[in-house]
Amino acid sequence: MQPSLNGGQTGLIEQVIGPGLCVGCGACVGLCPYQEYKDGRIVVIDRCHAENSRCYQICPQCAGGPQKPGGIEGALSVPDGIGTCLEIHMARGTDDEITAGSQYGGMVSSLLVRSLESGVVDNVVLTTKGGGEAPAGTLARSREEILACAGSRYNAAGGLAAMNRAYGNGATRMAVVGLPCQMIALERLAKLQPDGSERSGAVELKLGLFCTWALDYRVLRDFLKSEGIDAPARKYDIPPPPAARFDVDTSQGMRHFPLDEIRPAIQKGCRICRDMTAEYADISIGAAEGYPGWNTVLVRTETGRRLFADSCAAGLVEVRPLPEANLEHLAEAARNKRRRGEEALSEIRGGQS
Repeated sequence: MQPSLNGGQTGLIEQVIGPGLCVGCGACVGLCPYQEYKDGRIVVIDRCHAENSRCYQICPQCAGGPQKPGGIEGALSVPDGIGTCLEIHMARGTDDEITAGSQYGGMVSSLLVRSLESGVVDNVVLTTKGGGEAPAGTLARSREEILACAGSRYNAAGGLAAMNRAYGNGATRMAVVGLPCQMIALERLAKLQPDGSERSGAVELKLGLFCTWALDYRVLRDFLKSEGIDAPARKYDIPPPPAARFDVDTSQGMRHFPLDEIRPAIQKGCRICRDMTAEYADISIGAAEGYPGWNTVLVRTETGRRLFADSCAAGLVEVRPLPEANLEHLAEAARNKRRRGEEALSEIRGGQS
């Protein structure tokens, strides 16, 4: 039996915020006035004593998570850990303007530009690059605004707060880009009482990003300052194994750090996450290991399939088969994350998901 989704802010504080398990997804911010996103973290600014509140219902770290997706007609037979897929590709964008600032193959930006310019969506929820403060959610309505947010942050960024604000201001037909925890929150969104179905209906497209863990922005910022890096980062990167390093590109130049020096900045809440490949997204995207400039693309739903096919037909995407070895390695990494998450969950909560 699944644990109940019902609970109040007190449950959110006791289960998530108090123990330091919040991952800063931003889903609770904007649903009520009692939480805000401040410089990389969710903070409680006032107490709510409702026994059943939306902040608890939507939180991906609270008990009562959604069932794994499945039962989609035409789904491929894939290794355990990958999740439901209709198509699997290695792909990259073909528009130099779109791919210039991308992390790898520019697939997220390419698909978003196509979805916006073809009228599939009117609004895109993305993450800013930050600056003086942590990256944060933002709403893009043009190609230029999408491209301004290109690249990976490796930080929690409260992106879903921007979605909630946009909905409150009347926005519909939204695309949301997010980490696996944020895709889980969107899956829980439909079950919110009293208005979950209406809010969920405003999201037309979900693009999920592969994620092993995210960093606490404040801890990372302090670490970089201790290493003499005061300028905002233009780009972060974790090259494929066996590099085992964290790269930081700033106006002061490129710096390389052993991953072991960065690990203390990993959010505690990431320990209990069991989803690496964003299984609740319409399309999940990550690097294609061993193929610089290419992405791994997992098409999971008919919504995702239509957009991917349309982007290919428009000449915005180049496609190749994903090598079997890449798929197997991705599946192994996903299973390892799930195992670690289950072990951590058992240690922290006695296994209650």
